[in-house]
Amino acid sequence: MSQSVFLPNYTIGTDAYEKANGIVKEYGTKVVLIGGKTALSKAENKIKVALTQEIEVVASLWYGGNSTYGNIEQLHESVQKADVLFAVGGGRACDTVKVIGEKLAKPVFTFPTIGSNCSPVTAVCVIYNEEGVMDGLFFPSKPPVHTFIDTAIIAEAPDKYLWAQVLAMLYPKKSNLLF
Repeated sequence: MSQSVFLPNYTIGTDAYEKANGIVKEYGTKVVLIGGKTALSKAENKIKVALTQEIEVVASLWYGGNSTYGNIEQLHESVQKADVLFAVGGGRACDTVKVIGEKLAKPVFTFPTIGSNCSPVTAVCVIYNEEGVMDGLFFPSKPPVHTFIDTAIIAEAPDKYLWAQVLAMLYPKKSNLLF
């Protein structure tokens, strides 16, 4: 069986977030930022500064620390008033937001803060159980609408995240112990 997959458009550079307003406003005017604590501390202000008064950030939320169905359900109610979801951070944060976006039929835009994974641009999500062990995959009907890659933020990420994907493939049974 074959499957066609289309990757999202992306904007890349130190000024990538400055393009967000013009692209996002076609999809709605109320956004919720969801991401990791460190990721939000690095990117949230920069995202907010890039948005004009046309787009309102109605909430900024921690994704819960792992892409679990429990965390997805906890965030479900908090994003009801949003037109658009912004996933900020690494793979697990992006995967969490992509599942929420799919379940609520809301467009997702990603703002990766590390370069170790493909989550910001793909239509696949890794789901973990509450113990942190991979539980399975979730396949949204489409990838995020657009990805904004701030190369300055990616460059400042700890080196260990650049190797995360390689190490996980080399040592799949120990990948949860690496970080």
